[in-house]
Amino acid sequence: MIRSLLSRLRRAWRPPQWREIEHFDEQWKRRIKGLAYLLDQEKSVLDLGCGRMWLREFLPDGTRYFCCDYVARSPETIVCDFNRNEFPDLRVDVCFVSGCLEYVEDVDWFLGRIAQASDRLILSYCSTELVPGLPGRKSLAWKSHLSHDALLAKAEAAGFQLCARGEDIDGNEMLKFEKPSRQNPTGSQASK
Repeated sequence: MIRSLLSRLRRAWRPPQWREIEHFDEQWKRRIKGLAYLLDQEKSVLDLGCGRMWLREFLPDGTRYFCCDYVARSPETIVCDFNRNEFPDLRVDVCFVSGCLEYVEDVDWFLGRIAQASDRLILSYCSTELVPGLPGRKSLAWKSHLSHDALLAKAEAAGFQLCARGEDIDGNEMLKFEKPSRQNPTGSQASK
């Protein structure tokens, strides 16, 4: 009886999981569209945490689109749970992460796997400067709580450098990263 009570109390006090509160807001398309402006006509895109796969609307015809999420959103969804260290075995021109990094527990591992999959990363993130308050962040089921500078340091440790920033949208930073080897000495992108 005491074990049962303790178990119920632990469950009641733990933050919610995304699986328990999952919802999709049509307004998130605005964030995805803003991030899509940072794309450079890449031929293949891996949409990590694809949700409803809204990114597809903003990709040019002929772009190979790979979608990945923790559950099958469509027959072509690559199912991976990033919090169980699962990641697609692909090599693409760019990885696209919109509204997902907040739910990843091991950001270092995740960014490291992205660096193995691509030389470019397009990312939105609600940094602690833009969305402060740990209790509020946890109530959204967020697992990572990084400042802007901490996020940049983790991306750099994975081999990426910030090369462009879009306008913040709804508390989300819009960031584009590349590996330094993708840039020429003046800092502009090397030819593809």
